[in-house]
Amino acid sequence: MITMSSVFFAVFFCVFYSSFERGTWGRMLDNILNTQAGHIQIHAKGYWDEKVVDNFMFMDEATIAALEGIDNITNVSPRVETFAMASLETASKGIAVVGVSPEKEKQKSNLPSRLVHGEYLSENDDGILIGEGLSKYLRANTGDTIALIGMGYQGSSAAQLFPVRGIVKLMTLEMDNATAYITLPAAQQFIDMPDGYSGILISINDNRRLEETILAISHQSLVDSEQANDYRLTTNDYYEVLSWHLTMERLLQTGESNRAFLVLLMGILYVIVGFGILGTVIMMTNERIREFCVMISLGMSRLRLSIVVAAELFLKSLIGTMLAVVITVPLVLWFSKNPLELSGAMRETYIQFGMEPVISMATHTFIFTDQVITILVISMIAAIYPVRKIFKLKLRDSK
Repeated sequence: MITMSSVFFAVFFCVFYSSFERGTWGRMLDNILNTQAGHIQIHAKGYWDEKVVDNFMFMDEATIAALEGIDNITNVSPRVETFAMASLETASKGIAVVGVSPEKEKQKSNLPSRLVHGEYLSENDDGILIGEGLSKYLRANTGDTIALIGMGYQGSSAAQLFPVRGIVKLMTLEMDNATAYITLPAAQQFIDMPDGYSGILISINDNRRLEETILAISHQSLVDSEQANDYRLTTNDYYEVLSWHLTMERLLQTGESNRAFLVLLMGILYVIVGFGILGTVIMMTNERIREFCVMISLGMSRLRLSIVVAAELFLKSLIGTMLAVVITVPLVLWFSKNPLELSGAMRETYIQFGMEPVISMATHTFIFTDQVITILVISMIAAIYPVRKIFKLKLRDSK
């Protein structure tokens, strides 16, 4: 019972923690890719290394429409992203200005749902949406007019007035304090670059078909298909297509750090469990010395006796593991289908870190199989002690 209980709780907590970590990470990554960054990005060559207006690209509506027709692509969002100084009366602040198509942005990031005051932009609107934190800093309300001053295309100055149409509550604190949205036509007029874009953000339905989708994009004459791979594509010294593995490199590094911490934590837990199993095995073995001697004296070979003892330990560990799996599988499946929504201070903390305030579980098969394999390996290592004891046992010394 001690052995099975140790195994049960180890597998139970490791499955839950691993499922929680991977579920939260996967949900955050999906949210970022589907609502902000996109699985694939198209830029002019050199823009990713130096994000200035002069490295923006031109793309006609026919090419954008052709991209929307590619299988597995769910959203194509042209963007104009630049920086400007926002000013209202005596307050001013440097902000990120994002030019979007209001209808496509509605499908991509559901921006209208984040409105806290005012109204959403129309396709040819000359207004602006600002973050709630930015509105407080500038003391701006709907109906006020904000002046934006920045750098336009080929060194031209960019300056324009934008009436505040609405105030939005954005996902992260940094975005909320320093981000504004305007329409694509207004952004192109602001930087004096008709049909110019900083990039095209593409969302896909199935991330497992990422490389296939990039190859399909290459067939639209954007890139040379011979150079196609799932990380970075370049073409005719103008366009480059980047997968999220490159554009989200820092986020991936953060994920790897979290994964390393998870492995370390589970490793510590399994070391504790391993010593717990070993302790019960040592106790069990020393209490059964006379039994072993009798069995050997009656003609049972030491090899067969060792196999029986090892099988006992294996079955105890297997029973504890299976009980844990049987109990955790329904719970994990339930929380994966019905994520637990957070509230209060924990909700605000999640939002500030750009995470959706829910607890979600991942249901990958390896989350369960890895725990089963690990426990059984630990059990087999612990079985070395009784096996060694049996082979070195001296019958004449036993009383």
